[in-house]
Formats: sequence, structure tokens, C-alpha cells
Amino acid sequence: MIKYIQLLYYSFYRPKIFFPKKTYSLFKEDLFIQKYFKDKNKGFYIDVGSYHPLEGNNTQILYKKGWNGMNFDINEYSIEIFNFLRKRDINIKSGISNKKTQIKMFYRKKINMLNTVNKNFARKHFKNGFKEKLVNVNTLNYFMEKNFKKPKKIDFLNIDVEGDEIKVLKSLNFKKYTPKLICIEIHDKLYKKSNVYRFLINKRYKIVWNTKYSFIFRKI
Repeated sequence: MIKYIQLLYYSFYRPKIFFPKKTYSLFKEDLFIQKYFKDKNKGFYIDVGSYHPLEGNNTQILYKKGWNGMNFDINEYSIEIFNFLRKRDINIKSGISNKKTQIKMFYRKKINMLNTVNKNFARKHFKNGFKEKLVNVNTLNYFMEKNFKKPKKIDFLNIDVEGDEIKVLKSLNFKKYTPKLICIEIHDKLYKKSNVYRFLINKRYKIVWNTKYSFIFRKI
């Protein structure tokens, strides 16, 4: 009973979700994403660093249309909420990186959108200190092959891992899996010099929407 009450609290009360919203994203990214896929009622997404289904989330608006996908987070509480609210999705407690290993997670609270595996990012944003623990990470290739017998088409890829985005990109075989649209954070002040930007341009993607840190790339 206590666990169920906690789920309700973290699912609805804490993020102040009492009625359906027009946007669930931090910077209204999902409105652009919805417009881009306006004629597509069924699709598949991957959300790495998914955090919360209804707060700061770029895939909820697609889920409401009838889409489904895979959500990854290193926080077990986040995945419990996804299991509670996203029954059609595959929700996995794991970090994503360019190889299978164990790495340190840096965090302050059970559920925090700034939890990260990048220590420099944690030092910058957690001024009053942070905790750390070992977590398992693996590649997107591994989870795609584990869950689907045939290569699965990825319509939308969302990556929000607070500083380790390039390792997530390198964990996916872009020849086998080619996302049509990618939303990703770039923290470099000169984004065109970032590893993420150069990687995606090399894979023949172009920017179609952006804010200061959030960028959406479309496959050319």
C-alpha cells in the first residue's frame, strides 16, 4: 500500500500533473516532434535517460497517439513509474554506453532529472555535494537485439543523459538502425565543435529545431 501511494505521489502529485497537458517537454520539443510525425499514429521511439513519463518528457505526446517504445534510466524509481504509467512500453533499468560495463552514477535525490554518470557534470550542477553508486550499462545494440528478432525501425530517438550523449550515439549501429528524428542535448557552448554535432553530421543528419541545449536532428 505504501509503495502504491509513493507511486501515485511521484507519478502525479510531485510533477503537479492533475489534467492532460499540451506539452510534457521542458522546452516544448514534443510540439515540434508531434508536428513532424503528425500523420503517423503508430511508431516506435527510444528514450535514453527517460527520467519521468509526464515531466520533462519528449515521448509522452507520442505515447498518447498510440506509439510505443523503449525507455532507459539508471534510476529504479523512474523505471517503476514508467512500468506504472507506460504499459505498452519496454522499460529498462540500465544506463546506455558504448560498451557493457559498470560505471558510477552521481545523484542527489531518488528522482532527479540531473542524475548523471558524468562526474564533471555532477560537480557543476550539484553544488552542495552528491552521492554515488555503481550501475550497469550496456549498448543500445545489445537491447535492440535482445528484444527484437528482426531489426526494428526507430522513428524517434531521444537522448538526455547529462553529458555522456556521444557514448549513447556510439552504442547504436546506424547502418542497421537509422532513427528518422533525434532529439539530444549538447552542452558545449560552441555546439558545432561538439563531438555530438560532428558525429550526427557525419551520419547525414541536419538540425531542424533547437534551443540553447536541446537540438533536434533529422535524417537527410
